[in-house]
Amino acid sequence: MRSVALALALLLSLPVIGVLAADMPRRGGILTFVVASYPPSFDGHREYTFAMLHPTRPFYSVLIRVNPENPSSPTDFVGDLALEVPGATDGGRKYTFRLRENARFWDGEPVTAYDVVASFNKIIFPPPDVQSARKAFYSMVEKVYAENEHTVTFALKYRSSAFIPALANPYNYIYSAKKLAKDMHWYEKNILGSGPFIFTQGKPGVFIEGKRNPDYHHEGQPYLDGFRAIFENQQSKRVEAIRKNEAMIEFRGFPPRSRDILERALGDQITVQESDWSSYLLIVPNHLVKPFDDPRVRRALTLAVDRWGGSGHLSRITIVKAVGGTVFPGHRWPRRRRSCRRSPAIGRISRNRGRKHVACCGRPACRTVLPSSSTCALWTSPTRSSARGSSASGVPLASMRSYGCSRPRPFSRRSEVEARISR
Repeated sequence: MRSVALALALLLSLPVIGVLAADMPRRGGILTFVVASYPPSFDGHREYTFAMLHPTRPFYSVLIRVNPENPSSPTDFVGDLALEVPGATDGGRKYTFRLRENARFWDGEPVTAYDVVASFNKIIFPPPDVQSARKAFYSMVEKVYAENEHTVTFALKYRSSAFIPALANPYNYIYSAKKLAKDMHWYEKNILGSGPFIFTQGKPGVFIEGKRNPDYHHEGQPYLDGFRAIFENQQSKRVEAIRKNEAMIEFRGFPPRSRDILERALGDQITVQESDWSSYLLIVPNHLVKPFDDPRVRRALTLAVDRWGGSGHLSRITIVKAVGGTVFPGHRWPRRRRSCRRSPAIGRISRNRGRKHVACCGRPACRTVLPSSSTCALWTSPTRSSARGSSASGVPLASMRSYGCSRPRPFSRRSEVEARISR
């Protein structure tokens, strides 16, 4: 599924907003932006939601990252704490990173290889009581160790082209080894990093503020004096905040209708930036209960969803647009449209085939839960469309639940929820 993210930035006194890569950045200003949800915790290793990433990423450094001057490239990575992205040795099974010697946490402690090792051990080899959202990304890693204070080595079990992209994940915050040694859960409720901004204050569910880090290890950066992230889970209030100049941008994006409202209200005072990004909705049937223990019913569900017909209508009111695969249309390596249409997973649907699957095992009944969270506004229409499609195929889904920042509980045999929509 292809989505369109709509970033709206007011062209006010803040020079960073709307500045192109070729322009000379100007210093100063406070960037105020809205975030659609408050994060479950501040721990980047544990969480997977934008609600954590957007307001806390400015506080932290990572080992390597996507080149900020070339963010659309799938292969262009540069060092952050690392001086550079090294080549592999030992037949592709060893990567050694040399670290910058001028990086410091805000408490004055230097960032060393031991901090990097402690952070990645928490991500890759977490203790039983610690959650790691991306542990599976690093199945190729055998161990991480420090050769000295400024050299980190990753030893792999086997060669893998996925290793460097996984290492550049923006959630891989580098934490203090001393803090983790005292309490592995400390970063869930506290913030201490070595990034471009220093945490100054915050109010749970309301806002977070940061100021420029004068000792940041990338000389001359950041350009802003500070930022303020405002949490608001109602889309109408986020739109209103931008319209009234209470916020300058919403990085996650708005659906077309909200974009049009702001363009009409602000005219040439607003800039709309559109970019492609991959997204998805998953119909997740509870395979522990009937009728979803039958693979034919599960097959009928996916055949019932009219992805191609729905995209034409939904693109007018939601961020859902073109049908695609993991590599979305417009990417350097897109999946051909002909291939998409022939795919058994996302191809042109056949509701007759779906009904045939259902007829083989009898007409099922299904109970689900209606979404109540307003943070799911971008996904409500696709959810309803999926429910209508499944009903047309003989698998009636009265309603769906869409999971965003929340952590869905595992299915059980006694669960009243028999199917979920997740993303």
